[in-house]
Amino acid sequence: MSPRVGVTLSGRYRLQRLIATGGMGQVWEAVDSRLGRRVAIKVLKAEYSTDPEFVERFRAEARTVAMLNHPGIASVYDYGETDMDGEGRTAYLVMELVNGEPLNSVLKRTGRLSLRHALDMLEQTGRALQVAHTAGLVHRDVKPGNILITPTGQVKLTDFGIAKAVDAAPVTQTGMVMGTAQYIAPEQALGHDATAASDVYALGVVGYESVSGKRPFTGDGALTVAMKHIKETPPPLPADLPPNVRELIEITLVKNPGMRYRSGGPFADAVAAVRSGRRPPRPNQAPSIGRATPAAVPSAAQARAAADLTGRAPVTAARARPTGAIHRPPPPRRTFSSGQRALLWAAGVLGALAIVIAILIVLNAQDRKDRQLPPPTVTNTITETTPYQSPAAMPEWMPDWTSSAVIGHGGDTSGAVRPDAVAASAHLRALPAPAQTWLRTQT
Repeated sequence: MSPRVGVTLSGRYRLQRLIATGGMGQVWEAVDSRLGRRVAIKVLKAEYSTDPEFVERFRAEARTVAMLNHPGIASVYDYGETDMDGEGRTAYLVMELVNGEPLNSVLKRTGRLSLRHALDMLEQTGRALQVAHTAGLVHRDVKPGNILITPTGQVKLTDFGIAKAVDAAPVTQTGMVMGTAQYIAPEQALGHDATAASDVYALGVVGYESVSGKRPFTGDGALTVAMKHIKETPPPLPADLPPNVRELIEITLVKNPGMRYRSGGPFADAVAAVRSGRRPPRPNQAPSIGRATPAAVPSAAQARAAADLTGRAPVTAARARPTGAIHRPPPPRRTFSSGQRALLWAAGVLGALAIVIAILIVLNAQDRKDRQLPPPTVTNTITETTPYQSPAAMPEWMPDWTSSAVIGHGGDTSGAVRPDAVAASAHLRALPAPAQTWLRTQT
């Protein structure tokens, strides 16, 4: 029987109100009769509760998450398994009851967040993720529905550990074993192990949606959307967003996990840089010291957005002051006595005389040599040059560097474009274009 109002789990947790229903089960508001406090309880579906391998993984993850202590992570209080009306064991997780609204509900109500609120949410979530990443835990299902926002603006990340257990469950049991398709990282969609960088990608998708009001990829089904995460480039963000905000999201959504911020902490640091008006640092790159990074001159719309971001009035170009090299006073001039000046003058005169004498000797010797040489014989030499070969006459096998192609290798037919190939293609497009040919995949 499904959970219902009034049911008490393990003689302790009395269910009072259904909060939400998801792919894994239901979330209930309940009362802990021993401590007299309100809690949230996630009751798992029967298909998970009756799978011994899944329950063991879920139990281990619950222990790990219970050790995480951070204001941005919803605390885990207890885990249990109980019989419900004699119809088999039911696993459940007891968590902190957060007085907040899920981000997906906020976005549905407001369309999108202001820049200030969006970046604040992203930085808080990144800090919370870093606590888990430091403990060796990957969330695997970062999405707006798992990000709660309290009335004071505090972010609470929920459902830690649950996604990892689901990720290990057999595919035949559910269609959600890889997480939510709209926010899934490309490597995760391809079946590779999810890493901390996978959580960062998912948080980047959340950021894209929060500042633009739409998801980067949509489709008719989960598989279609997942394939877009693997193969396609996200549509450009609105041009009225500040350039550093767009750059931050673009860095986070690259396909290669090694080219993203490696975990939640570096991502949060990048968000903090953007919030202060600077460009986001490149992933895995130490910040430069003593060198100011030039920023693009924003448009009027971007200046207004930046003012919303920082809460300060935009600064015009006339008020901007350059930050360049440090100016040092000139070194003191060296002074000489009258005797030293006389010696220096005499040395200069002697040096000049020596140079004049050397020039006269060379000219005299050259004049004598010219009088002894016979008159020159004039000959006409015709040099045959090879005419320029136009691009149309280039060999047929010469590739066209200006065209793009997806090159499969090792039997991989997924069509994913490797980042190193993309970088090479971008470099080669700067070369002159020879004959028009196409790169093809060998079959």
